[in-house]
Amino acid sequence: MSSDMVENGSGENVRDLIDEMLAEDDFDKRSELADKVLSIDRENPIAKYTKWQLLDENESMEQVSLLRDSVNILRSSIESHEENVDEETYTTYLAMLADFTSILYFKGEKDAAFKAAQELIDLDDDGFIQGRIVYYSVLIERGEYQRVIDAVEADICETPVGGYCRAIALLELGGEADDASDAVLQAISLDPDMAFYVTDIWTLDESEIEEMFDDDMYIDSLIMQTFVLTDLWSSSDERLEFLSSIVFTFGYLTGRVTEPEDLAAFEEKYKNAGCLDEMREARDTIHAMQADGKEQDEVDEEALLLFKDMRDRGLFS
Repeated sequence: MSSDMVENGSGENVRDLIDEMLAEDDFDKRSELADKVLSIDRENPIAKYTKWQLLDENESMEQVSLLRDSVNILRSSIESHEENVDEETYTTYLAMLADFTSILYFKGEKDAAFKAAQELIDLDDDGFIQGRIVYYSVLIERGEYQRVIDAVEADICETPVGGYCRAIALLELGGEADDASDAVLQAISLDPDMAFYVTDIWTLDESEIEEMFDDDMYIDSLIMQTFVLTDLWSSSDERLEFLSSIVFTFGYLTGRVTEPEDLAAFEEKYKNAGCLDEMREARDTIHAMQADGKEQDEVDEEALLLFKDMRDRGLFS
């Protein structure tokens, strides 16, 4: 890491301590190393950020000023040394900014969070999801639907939160219902399980998720996207009913909806719509693929295609 980006002329000792701190897995030892750095360079942004990261959830919310200082100090250093910013420093700044964006949003400082999210998206080529979650959700909350659509379509990173927010925007603008449902189907294709948490068909239990996934970043992303999207889709009955009808049908086809009363209710709905036989046939096709050991991605893709085909033929009208 470039020395003059993270210290104030403190010499090799600080650089060595920072490298050791970043490589340390033990939280107590990492905190001690951060304290050593700060005893030499009390405004060191990397050490300040490390101290903030080691706080528990409640403390991190209360001491957001520590994170704010880290962001402001490192931003200033980066702007002063724009021609010589090394990759590690730049990546660290993006991580700081991502955390800052999230914490401001959940503290209710939506305007400040939106501003930080804009900066993160402008700087980020690696798909930091926090900036996109905050950016799109605040635009939806403000009712800036066309801006959401334009931003998602221009985004270099395709994300579930972008897809779902684009679907809300299309639905709210009152265009073709198929456009909004296509956006939902595209969002589902990016993370098929997330839709079931957003609609509360499945309950998001972090301990259960940790048993399913080893990637902590995936867990954090799933939790944050689900929390925000649940609020956005639940803000009106029309939104939630629109999303739920699609997700339940996808769940019926793929076996993700298993409660007998839910299955009975939807089969009655399909019967009244005159498409129960076709739905059962499509479900059996998907279940046969599962029984043959097909990869889940392939199964889900086929289910989405079958759904779209039946919808295009007016079976759900």
